[in-house]
Amino acid sequence: MDEGALELRWFLLGGWPKGILGGLALNVSIAFGAFAGSFLIGHVLALGRMSREKWLRWPSVAYIELVRSVPLLIVLFWFYFSLPILLGTSPSPALSALIALTAYASAYQAEIIRAGITGISRGQIEAARSLGLSRMATLMQVVLAQSHRKMLPTYASYFTSLFKDSSALYILGLVELMQAGLILSERRPDQMLRVYLVVGSLFFIVCFSASQMGRYLEHRFSPRAAATRSRYARPAQPVSITP
Repeated sequence: MDEGALELRWFLLGGWPKGILGGLALNVSIAFGAFAGSFLIGHVLALGRMSREKWLRWPSVAYIELVRSVPLLIVLFWFYFSLPILLGTSPSPALSALIALTAYASAYQAEIIRAGITGISRGQIEAARSLGLSRMATLMQVVLAQSHRKMLPTYASYFTSLFKDSSALYILGLVELMQAGLILSERRPDQMLRVYLVVGSLFFIVCFSASQMGRYLEHRFSPRAAATRSRYARPAQPVSITP
């Protein structure tokens, strides 16, 4: 394998398969895992913040405001040093990074979800309740279904932000894409500009792809597109000709 192919594999996979997974694959996998986990936890925090019960609302508000007021590096250090104390064992740096990034992103996802929920008019909720839907059915089938559709561009935008935040994971000793570029540039100082050009290009490709996917999903699930699909999916009515 030539030198260029080895460098590209280093950028994409780090030392894998002979060593630990790193490079772009590590950024993408942790960003996806943190986004999925924070999406679920964010629902709990958003609904807790909107709850009328103080024992649900106050802890949710405190968590969201605290995490959003602290830099990501501090959150990474918190979880990296506190998890061994809480669990009685030392998780891998990758697992610590995933948990920390999930906890950090959950506060922001909660605010995105809350914004989508508050954007649904009260009249639609009352109409659903008047039709006999339970409170849970109204929440799932009316409120969340519409709010997620409206917030698709915001979700895509936040994923790109979360993916770029994953470049801070080098602080835990992970050889993610940015750290892989740094190591390679130290080995070959004469190629530093080219190395960081490749790193920036890979970040751009992933972020641009996520943005385009968000636009596609926004168009795919827009009310106009749904109405068009419904119109074309409707079976044609038979036409009777009477003499």
